[in-house]
Amino acid sequence: MVQYRFQTHSAEETSQLAKRLAAHLLPGDILAMTGNLASGKTTFTQGLTSFFEIKEYVLSPTFTYINEYHSEQQDIIHIDAYRLSSGEELIAMGIWEYYDSGAIVIIEWAEIVAKAIPEDAFGLNFRTIEGEENGRDILIHSPRALELGL
Repeated sequence: MVQYRFQTHSAEETSQLAKRLAAHLLPGDILAMTGNLASGKTTFTQGLTSFFEIKEYVLSPTFTYINEYHSEQQDIIHIDAYRLSSGEELIAMGIWEYYDSGAIVIIEWAEIVAKAIPEDAFGLNFRTIEGEENGRDILIHSPRALELGL
């Protein structure tokens, strides 16, 4: 795994970083996101989906668990595991079918369902920067080298 660390200072910068990562993603990639509430996970997902020209407004699927977004470029599966208790629940929901679909799968609160996430997934950890309302520290663990630069 290759590790990258970024600091963003606005929602727009977080979204732009997501677009830079999106340019390197391949069908079937999995993004496992961790971080506290309001740490930037959904903002990042919104930037990523906009790169693929998804027109729908992206919200965290906390109460529906899974949102599917489709475009001519790429399908995105957005999962919020906040209300789940284990990876077994995610498996019971059919996660392997999503993994095998060619869609890019984004999982928020991935630490809760870690046992159901493949080892070659991208790991993204989000933290707020103390004293900055929109400051984010984002650590990306990538299964391959990327040219992300900020």
